[in-house]
Amino acid sequence: MEGQRAGERGSRLESRYGRRRRRQRALRRKIFGFCLFTFLLGVWFGKLVFAKETGMPGLIQEIREGIPAAGKDGAEETDSIADSGTASDSLSSGAEQEKNGDWKLTLVNASHPLEEGYEPDLAEIENNYYFDSRAVEYLQEMLAAGRKEGLDFWVCSAYRTIEKQTELYQDKVRRLEAEGMSHRTALKEAGTVVAYPGTSEHNLGLAVDIVAKDYQILDEKQEETDEQQWLMENCWKYGFILRYPTDKTEETGIIYEPWRYRYVGREAAREIMERGICLEEYLGEA
Repeated sequence: MEGQRAGERGSRLESRYGRRRRRQRALRRKIFGFCLFTFLLGVWFGKLVFAKETGMPGLIQEIREGIPAAGKDGAEETDSIADSGTASDSLSSGAEQEKNGDWKLTLVNASHPLEEGYEPDLAEIENNYYFDSRAVEYLQEMLAAGRKEGLDFWVCSAYRTIEKQTELYQDKVRRLEAEGMSHRTALKEAGTVVAYPGTSEHNLGLAVDIVAKDYQILDEKQEETDEQQWLMENCWKYGFILRYPTDKTEETGIIYEPWRYRYVGREAAREIMERGICLEEYLGEA
């Protein structure tokens, strides 16, 4: 009898101990789940705050859409954004900064992103590149005029979709991380070479990169070619400006790019080039 009672007490103790262990395991799982949720929430919020503070509307959009913020080089990898500009929290509110409502003067940069879903009506230029159909004839006239004088232009970039811009940006982030950069540093550094999606004029359809066919490297030596010398002197006649002049990085947020031209219309182009100012200054946004 005593042995039976002892066995029953042991069974009850074992049962209580088993229930206690199960409760402890359940509690540990709850604590772990709460900690993991808090950590992930902190990471997400940190990315969002960092994106706002560093002027990265494209990154904000990536976070909202769940795109991994991590994005090709070559001729397409330009738009070298410097650390300037304050991002709007809404991509749909910043890209309609036009002078007198003129579509030719739409400003797109780090603080004036394109409105979400913007798609220009396009026409083909050459090399399988496309340009805003309202201005493509002026670009073709400019290229034809220079070629008549023996110049050998090569269009190496024009309109890009937001998806293409995202791919370029994410790929640059991944390569910087592969070189040893932290994720946060890579996000910021990538923006100095590839514009954040939605903040590049290539997404607008009014910007084009033109180089000399016998010198297709995108560096400052590009300005020494006969092709660039002719374009800098004559582009305004066709409604184009050198978009990112030397010594205007503070105003544009972009380093000097002697291959980037932007259509703004002949009247604005003449004034901008004659005065030696940039588009931001002309629009009173600098």
